[in-house]
Amino acid sequence: MSKSEALNVLEEDLAEQIKSFDSSRQFYRRNFYYYTLVTATLSALTTILIGVGQIFGSKWLSVLALITSAVITVVAAWDGFLRSRELWIQKTDTWMVLENLNSNIKYAKAKFGENLSEEQVDEFYRRFDQALMGEHELWKKVRSTQAATTTK
Repeated sequence: MSKSEALNVLEEDLAEQIKSFDSSRQFYRRNFYYYTLVTATLSALTTILIGVGQIFGSKWLSVLALITSAVITVVAAWDGFLRSRELWIQKTDTWMVLENLNSNIKYAKAKFGENLSEEQVDEFYRRFDQALMGEHELWKKVRSTQAATTTK
C-alpha cells in the first residue's frame, strides 16, 4: 500500500471514528441530563406528595410518594450502572483527541501537500491507534470498577 493510500485509509477511518465518538458522547450526555432531571423531579414530587398527604391525611398520596421514591431508586441504579457522566466525559476526551489528530493531518497536508513522508503517515496512524486503544482501556477500567463495586 502506498503512503497516499495509507493516508486515505487513515483519514476515512478517522472520520468514521470521529462521527461514532461524537454520537456516543451526545448519547451519554443526553442520558446524564435526563437521569439527573428525572431524579430531581421525582425527588421534589415525592417531597410534595408527603407534605400534601400529611396535610390532607390521604393514604393514597402517601402510597404515591412511596412509588415515586421507589422509581427514584430504580432510575439512580440504572444511571449508576450505565455511568452516563463518566462515559460522556471519556467519549468527549477521545473525540477531542481524534479531532486534534484530524486537524494535525489537515495542517500537515496544507503545509506539505500530499507529499507527507511515510514516517509522518505512520506517526499519525500510531496516534490514531493509541487514541482508540487508550479509550478502550479507559472503558474497561470504568466497567471493571463498576463490577467491583456491584459485587461487594
